[in-house]
Amino acid sequence: MNRYLRAGLLLTLSLAITACAVRLGGGGPRQYDAVALLAGPGADAAETAGRLRAADAELVLLSADRDDAWFASVAEAAGLELSGPGRSSGRGFAFLSSLEMVGDTSLVLEVAGGGSVHMHDALYRVDGDRYVDLMLVRFDAPDVREAVRTLFGYIATDVMANAAVLLAIDAPTSAEAQDASVLMRAHYTPAFECAGVPEDASVGGIRLLYGPTARVSCNSVRVLPGTPPGIHADIVVQR
Repeated sequence: MNRYLRAGLLLTLSLAITACAVRLGGGGPRQYDAVALLAGPGADAAETAGRLRAADAELVLLSADRDDAWFASVAEAAGLELSGPGRSSGRGFAFLSSLEMVGDTSLVLEVAGGGSVHMHDALYRVDGDRYVDLMLVRFDAPDVREAVRTLFGYIATDVMANAAVLLAIDAPTSAEAQDASVLMRAHYTPAFECAGVPEDASVGGIRLLYGPTARVSCNSVRVLPGTPPGIHADIVVQR
């Protein structure tokens, strides 16, 4: 066979295999609709699930003053698997996802100088050796800077180095959530900075961050409509 014809056939075969891998999701960037939401004590499970379905949510970081049955009802109606709720802070912290969960935990980190960091943490497999680590945290300490430092210490030792991180902050007020978000910006990017979108204080005390940027990026972000409003971001997990 002519070597040029042979090279052309090999190139065509290689391109076909690559195209097939992309179609099957093998190795290429993967995009997910991620939602961070704080639900109040009066939130209806069916309505909450309807909001998530309307957003085509695949990764949900959900905090609510509701019982375990409420979280289970939301997950079932949304067609997603439930992690949690963890209740270290009295509130329920949970994740809803379509991905395979590797493991999850709820814990309290003691902060030097007083106070604590309450969190729920779960690791999900995207494919092969690609992972997404979801974290929902609430800072209950007089020194928020020290609380953030405590959280970073946990992340440095307990979060896989090759995992993309999606982290939601649950705070009593929008100002407190924003302060914590600013302090974490050196390591994680606030979703409201995605595509130059400014912060929207209408979402109250919830903030969504992602990182490291080598492993995860954001295509767009918007306010999830409804009461209370949430954050809806298109997150891309890189190769």
